[in-house]
Amino acid sequence: MRITLIHVQFHEGNNMFPPLGVLYVGAALREAGHQVQILDGDPLLETDMVDRVGRFGPDLIGLSFLTMTISRALHLSRSLRTLLPTVPQMLGGPHVTAEPQRSLLDFPVDVVVVGEGEQTACEIAERYANGDDPGGLPGTWTREGGEGPPRAAIDDLDSIPLPARDLCDFERYLSPPGLIRGWASSRHASMLASRGCPYRCTFCASHLQLGRRYRLRSIDGVIAELDHLVDAYAIKGMYWVDDIFTGDRQWVRDFCEALSKRPYRLEWACQSRVTGIDRPTLEAMRDAGCVQIDFGVESGSQRILNRMKKGTRPDMIVGAFELVHEVGMRTGASFIFGSPGEEAEDALETIALAEQIRSDWTVFFFSTPYPGTELWQQVQETDYASQFPDYGEAWNNRQAQAPFAMTSLTPDQLADFRRIAQNRSFRRNYLHSRNLGYAMRLLGVAVQKPRLIGQAFSTLARGGRMDDAVEAWFAADRARVTTHRWV
Repeated sequence: MRITLIHVQFHEGNNMFPPLGVLYVGAALREAGHQVQILDGDPLLETDMVDRVGRFGPDLIGLSFLTMTISRALHLSRSLRTLLPTVPQMLGGPHVTAEPQRSLLDFPVDVVVVGEGEQTACEIAERYANGDDPGGLPGTWTREGGEGPPRAAIDDLDSIPLPARDLCDFERYLSPPGLIRGWASSRHASMLASRGCPYRCTFCASHLQLGRRYRLRSIDGVIAELDHLVDAYAIKGMYWVDDIFTGDRQWVRDFCEALSKRPYRLEWACQSRVTGIDRPTLEAMRDAGCVQIDFGVESGSQRILNRMKKGTRPDMIVGAFELVHEVGMRTGASFIFGSPGEEAEDALETIALAEQIRSDWTVFFFSTPYPGTELWQQVQETDYASQFPDYGEAWNNRQAQAPFAMTSLTPDQLADFRRIAQNRSFRRNYLHSRNLGYAMRLLGVAVQKPRLIGQAFSTLARGGRMDDAVEAWFAADRARVTTHRWV
């Protein structure tokens, strides 16, 4: 079969990550003998996307999107249904996994994929290739068959073929400022070494897509993918998008030993928990090229941390950041304003903790009750739920103008706290002596396209956040230089 897979992209922030989920599914379909087209773009900006799909002539279309891009995905799905009325469509991704029945009702599609998609997509394609309906398959919802049985998590992650990066214009993901937050670089790719997260943070729905059981790839398999990326794309660095890269510290140390023996040297970064590190592991990571670890700190208030079910304390957080800095690596920190029950004193404790740990890269989000999270369930039982708009671009946890209010704090108060906190972090984020490359990159963009300065200052005037202006600056430049050579 000829199969088109589309990731509905959203331009926001400094970093543009390849859609690994879609690339994994595309690789599995190709290995099963299908001819695959992969598109990754914003259908509002890429106005010829529907035409490209039409020219390819697919027998099956798959769409993946986030909660914030649902309106764009819906517009695209309807347009494709009009152009190709007899071609079946399937949906996948985190939002669809959390809201499968509603997604099936809202979209003009035939089947919804729940959870990991590699095996399910291949079985759906096989059914359609044989002229059969996919109803009843594990991990699916269909109009006629309803909900299929649950799909078991993939135990052997090495059995999944490497992401089909060659089916997209992968070069555009390798351009500056790069994937490591706050670290100016180029030719940095992204990878997954594990799937699953055993923790129960109330604001996260990762477990719906990848499960709570922590599963690791083999070190040989990970090294083989790195070798391929170096040979095929001349990458210079890596960002690990695992929820918790250090979930098994012995595996990390063994991996670092194997990586250190390769004939190339990569700089890389990852995500972890403040409870998931120790000095021997950090030293092994540093020696193997790790330059930064990002932590989800979330709050400086113990009361709010408890309500989030983070399982951490402010003193643990301070100790973790001190340890990483002592070892000689950079840190990234993310915080959340506006969690249920948060008051002004809690927000002030968060700002104070951010000042104390002095992370090299700091970003502040707004609490957003994404479907599938415990947070979403909590707010359904309150009066706040009636105030939420329909799913769409408002469901962006970085929006500066209209954060959701799930506390006694008003949206304006939450925006003020975030503006103050983010502006205080601006110098460390962009102008620190240890990362002059970021400032130089920004200056280079200004010299090449001075009109972008006006756009950035317009953004600054609207939201009052200096980093928002920089992100708009980078995003405009990225949209200008990005070429879309679809396969």
